[in-house]
Amino acid sequence: VVYEYAPLGSAQVGDIAADHLGDGSLGVVEVGSGEAIQIRSLNAISGDVAFLGIPNQRGVELAIADYGPIGGHDVTIGAGMDDLCSADGGQAAAQMIVADQDVVGVIGTSCSGAATAASPLISAAGMVMISGSNTSPALTSDLAGTAGKNYHAGYYRTAHNDLYQGAAAASFALDVLGVSTAAAIHDGDPYTEGLATAFADAFKAGGGTITGFTAVNKGDSDMVPVLTEVAAGTPELLFFPIFQPEGDFIIQQVLTVSGLGDTVMMAADGLLNSNYMALPETEGMYFSGPDVRYGANYNQSTGQTGDAFLAAYEAEWGEAPAAPFWAHSYDATTLLLDAIAAASYDDGGTLVIDRAGVREHLNAVTDYSGIIGLISCDAFGDCGSQKITVIGHADSGDVAASNANVVYEYAPGGSSLGEGNLVVPAPRPVFGGTLRVAVEAETDGLNPTVNRFAVSAYQMAGAVFESLTAWDQTGTAVPYLAESITSSDNLMDWDVTLRPGIMFHDGTPVTSEAILLAFQRQLADPLISLALKPMFPEDDPDTDEYELAEIIDDLTVRFHMSRPTASFSSYLVGQLGIVVSPTWLRAAMEDPTLNQAPVGTGPFRFDSRVQDQMTRFVRNDDYWNGDVYLDAVEFYVYTDTEIAADAMSVGDLDVVATSNVDAILSLRDQDGLMLIEDDTGEEGFGMLNTSKAPFNDIRARKALTYATARQDYLEFIGQGILRPADTWFTPEHPFHNPDVVQEADSPELATPLVADYCTDNPDNCTDGRINMEFQFSGPSVIQERIYDILSEGWSDHFNITKEMLLQDDHITQVAFGLYDWVTWRQMGVPDPDVDALWLICEAISVLSLNWPRYCDPARDDLLFAQRASTDDDVRAEIWKEVVQMVNQDYTYIIFTHTLWSNAFAPRVKNVCGPESPDGVALMCTVNGSNGVGHLWMEE
Repeated sequence: VVYEYAPLGSAQVGDIAADHLGDGSLGVVEVGSGEAIQIRSLNAISGDVAFLGIPNQRGVELAIADYGPIGGHDVTIGAGMDDLCSADGGQAAAQMIVADQDVVGVIGTSCSGAATAASPLISAAGMVMISGSNTSPALTSDLAGTAGKNYHAGYYRTAHNDLYQGAAAASFALDVLGVSTAAAIHDGDPYTEGLATAFADAFKAGGGTITGFTAVNKGDSDMVPVLTEVAAGTPELLFFPIFQPEGDFIIQQVLTVSGLGDTVMMAADGLLNSNYMALPETEGMYFSGPDVRYGANYNQSTGQTGDAFLAAYEAEWGEAPAAPFWAHSYDATTLLLDAIAAASYDDGGTLVIDRAGVREHLNAVTDYSGIIGLISCDAFGDCGSQKITVIGHADSGDVAASNANVVYEYAPGGSSLGEGNLVVPAPRPVFGGTLRVAVEAETDGLNPTVNRFAVSAYQMAGAVFESLTAWDQTGTAVPYLAESITSSDNLMDWDVTLRPGIMFHDGTPVTSEAILLAFQRQLADPLISLALKPMFPEDDPDTDEYELAEIIDDLTVRFHMSRPTASFSSYLVGQLGIVVSPTWLRAAMEDPTLNQAPVGTGPFRFDSRVQDQMTRFVRNDDYWNGDVYLDAVEFYVYTDTEIAADAMSVGDLDVVATSNVDAILSLRDQDGLMLIEDDTGEEGFGMLNTSKAPFNDIRARKALTYATARQDYLEFIGQGILRPADTWFTPEHPFHNPDVVQEADSPELATPLVADYCTDNPDNCTDGRINMEFQFSGPSVIQERIYDILSEGWSDHFNITKEMLLQDDHITQVAFGLYDWVTWRQMGVPDPDVDALWLICEAISVLSLNWPRYCDPARDDLLFAQRASTDDDVRAEIWKEVVQMVNQDYTYIIFTHTLWSNAFAPRVKNVCGPESPDGVALMCTVNGSNGVGHLWMEE
């Protein structure tokens, strides 16, 4: 024995687990004495693509034979089933499979198109499906944490994700062939279209030009019209990752089309088979596909090697495999058999297989040695080694020689050690270390029931606190501390139920009392209450105001809305949804200094805090939601993040988040950093206070807008990397209104308005110019520069007084309406309904969250209508009207879509790894804020 693999304490190969996996939640399969364990092979074993499916099924059969019985029971695939390489075939076969409740899992399908129809049925039945040759990204993920549109739980594959193959083909074309123009053809199949798209995207990202992207229909034989369309763009390379027989017709007809005589022809693994490569016209082509140079690689469950497998295959069937995914199917089968063994137990002579346990085992597969290399399954079922090669096809009479003629190798993450070697394992988490994070401003405290939370406060709070919900990668609020959030049919009552068994850092249990008390304290705060009161009924003098929410049981609170609210969960992601210890909260009410020493449920506990300098948290060893790897995290205040970027360059910081363009450019110049940049959230703008002179008069607001030197702002502040913004929502956002234009750079239009205003309001003017104050947060070099640019543009029409405040004071002054004009950065919540708060009349009081203090009841009616709607198309039309109204009120001057750059030092790992307790992938960063509980650092 030279290697043993026993994940999660599972039994040795062929034996059932003494301590089986699974909780019975997906049901069980019972195999009686003398009966066989039922799995199924679902592959294309007839028709034009049988060359692909037949080797796959044979790989399954050899794996079962090599593996042997499980717990004394043989394993059988029954009669091999045919997916016909089509959605209809996949669906029909899957319907037959799920009708047999004795089936544990499926090896297949051959084709991605068949999997799109089969996978949801297999998933719903509690079974698993592991494919050796599906490669469409839609079946798993985009490799950035977003599930594909056809992903379903219980789906896995040992084949590569075609985002890798597309990148490999594009890199080969650009870097090896040196072409700069290319075209692509697909046939509408999820595999072919997905791979063609991945190639085109990677080719463009690498600096190439796609001259044509088109499709043929399955069943077409006349390819001349499509090829003529392609020839019009004169591409240097044509990439057509399709199947036979359409691929035959393309290569046989291409030379009949003028303009394609010198075009390099390239296909992919769909045509990488002996039948196609035997066509004389294919000589000179290139093919991308899985690296099949397996050499000494071995399957740890059976000991089978790549070379020995091929010998056994040829001895059994008298030929070599016609297509490249035979080893992938072999390894997929042994993975399933290991999972069955780990999830099984003997019950009086009956073998009981826990379906949930099968998935549990597969989800935990890490560094499994297979013929294809080391196999590790990610959260969406991608398990393959992802090694891609390109071969050059020189001789249609010697296909074996061409298959061995590797001209390019693509191994992401340095995964290849060369021919016949396993993939390098992914780095494993390391415990220890202190993470040093820069925040752009200090906050007045870390008590979410009384303190002002902006980006920096959220960054720090994320270490010690957790919210009831969190943003998933689609921008949807999903349960986090809450186990469930449900509404009444009329959307007026919402029940929030906590997960059981969670404790605060001080040992207080997390119960509904904590939710209700925090809600009560937020209602009592003059500013924070403005965010809550518009959502709930007005106070009744004859009742307790806190009956706006009530405890249903120890874990459930019911909230009563004043209006139908379709997305209440979205409000529970941020400050309003943070859950704090009621013991600590009551103590902080008596001793406000405790607002600086928060107590939550998060991955870190509060350790120390020096105002305006550094706040430190240490690992919560009793954290309820898995391992916390870092010893500590420290937050350092850098009001000028360009200085923070310099500190990052010399190793004094590990994480910097900034919207400062100078800092972003500095970070971009540093080698090795992981940068996550996004400008689809917040907007950069200025606000005018309409509750006092001079901007309570629309003439003054219009004059300031017209006189704004917006182009100078974009040039000197945007520096060519910030996108100009006319309104909220980026152009690609479905709520964007393209008809809204931000007026500016027209000082001649301001002149008569200022003259009229000063005639009527001489006390507010000096020397024919309107008097105003310009307030901003600092100290900050970039904010000083903004002041210089804007005040210069306004100077002919306005007398300007400058005031710089620290951020917490700045927010307080704005909330009290003690300003004329301020620069600001806001909006961009993934659910725009949350941003309605900043616009509604009910948010205006002595303190105001409607910062400009502008009330428009008609606008409120629209905002409350979209709040009640579950139809995003309806909401989009409403928001388009709202932003048009805002534009015409002249209460905001919008400059740019804020670009947030989140920079992580090379040793910081698992940056985009956060998940909800239910395994839902969460947003990596949100408007400059990122979590720290899932991070770890290499030594």
